[in-house]
Amino acid sequence: MFSSPVSSQVNLHETSHFLFATVGDSITLTCYYEDKNKVLGAMQYWYKESLGTKPTRISSFSKYYQTKSLHGEFNQSHRFTLDADHENNNLNIKHVQMSDSAVYLCITCFLHNVDIIESVTLIVKSLSPTAEVRQSPHEDTEPGHSVTLNCNVQTESCEGEHRVHWFKQSEESAAGLLYIKGSSSDQCESNTDSPTKSCVYKLPIHNVSSEQTGTYYCAVAACGQVLFGNGTRITIKCEEDPRIYILSGALVFSSLLVLLLALAVCIMKRKLNWLCRTSSNTNAGEQEVNSLHYAALSVHPSSRRQRVTAQTDCVYSSVHPHD
Repeated sequence: MFSSPVSSQVNLHETSHFLFATVGDSITLTCYYEDKNKVLGAMQYWYKESLGTKPTRISSFSKYYQTKSLHGEFNQSHRFTLDADHENNNLNIKHVQMSDSAVYLCITCFLHNVDIIESVTLIVKSLSPTAEVRQSPHEDTEPGHSVTLNCNVQTESCEGEHRVHWFKQSEESAAGLLYIKGSSSDQCESNTDSPTKSCVYKLPIHNVSSEQTGTYYCAVAACGQVLFGNGTRITIKCEEDPRIYILSGALVFSSLLVLLLALAVCIMKRKLNWLCRTSSNTNAGEQEVNSLHYAALSVHPSSRRQRVTAQTDCVYSSVHPHD
C-alpha cells in the first residue's frame, strides 16, 4: 500500500512594500502575526531572496517550542539580530551593505499551511556608486496603447554580463518581480575615450489598462553589486469623450431655455396685472356714470308775480343700487 502525499497550502496575506536605505544605515524589518493556534504553535521564518538566487533562510522562531535562532552566515554576522515574541517577529540589520539588497519574506508555517505575512524589497544605495541606473520619472499613455520603459545603465568596465530585473509596485497589487533579462551585446555601447559602458534595457507594455499602472523599478546586477533605478510611474491619461461635449451643450441649452421661459412668464404676469388694473378702473368709471339720474322739477307758482320771478331749478340725484 502506498500512502498519498500530503499537499501543502500557501496563503498570501502579505503586505508588500519597498524600503530604501543607504550603505551604513540600520533598519528593522517588522512582521506581525497573530497565532490563532497557540496550543500546537506555529513556526515563523525570515527568508532572503537575492536577485537571481534561491531564497535563503535567515531565522526561525517558535513560542511554543521556545526556539529563536539565526542560520548560516546570518548567525556568524553580528549585523543581524532577531527581536521576536508571541506576535512580533522583527529582523534587525545593522550597517547595511550593497549585498543586503534583496526581497525579504516573513513566513509562518503551521502543519501543512504556509502563510506569507510580509514581503519587503530592500534597496540599498551606495555612497560612491561605480555604476548608475537612470529611468524616466513618468510615462503617460492612453488606454489600449503601448508604452516602452527604458533603463539606462552606465557602468565601469568589469567582467561579467548585466542581469536586469523589473519590479512593479502599485496600490492595487503587491510589489513583486515582473521580468528578468540577461544582457545582450546589441544593447550596450563601449566608450573608447573612457572605461565606461552604457547599456539600455527596455520593457514593453502592450494594451495598457488600469492594471498596468504603478511604479516600475529597474534593478541591474553588475560589477558585483545590485543597482536600482528611481522608478518610472505609469499613468493613464483621461480621454476626452465626445459625449461630454454633447451633454454640456444640452445642459447649457436647457439652462437658457429655462431662463427664457421664466422671463416670458414674468412678462406675461406683469401684462396680465396691468390689464386687470386697467379693466377695474374702466368698470368703476362706467358704474359711476350709469348711477347718475337726472330729474327736472317744474314749480308752478300760485300768483303771477311768483310766476315771473321763479326760476326753473335742476336737481341731480344719485341713486346707488343695493345688492
